[in-house]
Amino acid sequence: MEAEGQYKIDLEICPMPILLVARSGKIVRTNKRLESLFGYQHGALLGKSVDLLVPEEFRPAHPDLRDAYFEVPTNRRMGTGRDLYGVRQDGEMIPVEIGLDPLEFDGEMMVMVSILDISERKKNEAMILRALNAASSAMIQVSEHGIIELVNESATSLFGYEIDEMLGEPIEILVPERYRRKHTVYRTSYQATRDARRMGDGRELFGVRKDGSEFPVEIGLTPIHEADGKSTMCTIIDVTDRKAKERFIAAKNQQLESLNQDLVQFAYSASHDLKAPLASIAGLLSYAEADLAAGDVEEVQSNLTRSRELADRLAKRIEDMLQLARSDMVMDDWVEIDIDQRIRTAWAALSTDNSKLTTKYRHADRFWSIPVRLDAIIENLMSNAVKYRDKSRKECVVSVETWNEQEHFILSIADNGIGIPAEHRDRIFKLFQRVSDTDHPGSGLGLAITKKNVTQLGGTIAVDCDNGMTTFRVTLPQGHLQI
Repeated sequence: MEAEGQYKIDLEICPMPILLVARSGKIVRTNKRLESLFGYQHGALLGKSVDLLVPEEFRPAHPDLRDAYFEVPTNRRMGTGRDLYGVRQDGEMIPVEIGLDPLEFDGEMMVMVSILDISERKKNEAMILRALNAASSAMIQVSEHGIIELVNESATSLFGYEIDEMLGEPIEILVPERYRRKHTVYRTSYQATRDARRMGDGRELFGVRKDGSEFPVEIGLTPIHEADGKSTMCTIIDVTDRKAKERFIAAKNQQLESLNQDLVQFAYSASHDLKAPLASIAGLLSYAEADLAAGDVEEVQSNLTRSRELADRLAKRIEDMLQLARSDMVMDDWVEIDIDQRIRTAWAALSTDNSKLTTKYRHADRFWSIPVRLDAIIENLMSNAVKYRDKSRKECVVSVETWNEQEHFILSIADNGIGIPAEHRDRIFKLFQRVSDTDHPGSGLGLAITKKNVTQLGGTIAVDCDNGMTTFRVTLPQGHLQI
């Protein structure tokens, strides 16, 4: 009896609510703090089943769980990883943490149950979670062992998971598989410094959604020191849009650089190539003026004709320059292309006497492009094929072929014309370059315009001369090039 009295004293002076429960589930002892927590009068719980304090929905399964504990009684927390609740006498549910300690009392194995009311903690957590959920950025709290402890709504939305699917999982589920092994090393090394900083300075970082899709991210790390361990709050920002804008700006800067180079060449042409024809026209008009004064009408007519021809060539060159400038400003939509219709239309617009067109379409997939750019490419290449024909041949042959290579559409336009000497092939796509001995007028801009349009479509162009055929090969993406 003396021992039992001492036991009662120990229970009462304990600062935590405590009850002693027999294997049968009967409550053997309680202290005043336990009775106060659950709203019972002193001694009202003695002899009652502990299930009385368990939420009604869990009561049917509780005896089996209790029996399982008594088979292997150990000191441990109850319901690790689950939210536990107790039921007050008035039916109010209170969040609790429960510790279990087996002991022998009056020769019988019992369990000492210590109960901690965590209502205030839950209120604080709820307040913190509301603050986190108000944040537009994804926020994830990770333990020092890499386990996800807390997530906000932005994080679940960003990664496509439900909250319960993330909590308790390793943070590596959000890392692309190819980086997971390294990430474990990085995470471990971070624990040595635990400073607030951006993650992965100088490296491209990616997250992976539940559906397996990847996206670029920026991550901020903030260490959190708690009583039961060290955690890190990760702030994650999806930078997909910003990266797209950066690529767009880089492409525009490259375009501006190209335009500046074109401007330098244009200035040179304006001061030399355009100035020379104007000087020639002025000279011819001076001769015509003198011939007119001398009454030599025939010579006047000849000089005026030559002046007009020079003016026509000058106008053509200026128009080609304007076309080159306009080629950087085309912003049309990408549409599905009927390549045969485009080829036939371009061929019909040419003077094709003694010329033959052959076509061989082997592309299996659908093809999208910007019509005005594709038409300019086709028209320039086919026009050159006819214009620079080999007059020693009975017939000019232009062969058009298409096929697919991986994710690209290939357009090949070949002709049996005069060809391009090997030493000139590296400069034919530059401005104001003419390498042919033909007497056909030209500005030296046609292939420069062609290459610019190919580049704007995200493609490449190359030329080859073999077995009497000159072949231009244009490689284009199958669909819209995402910049």
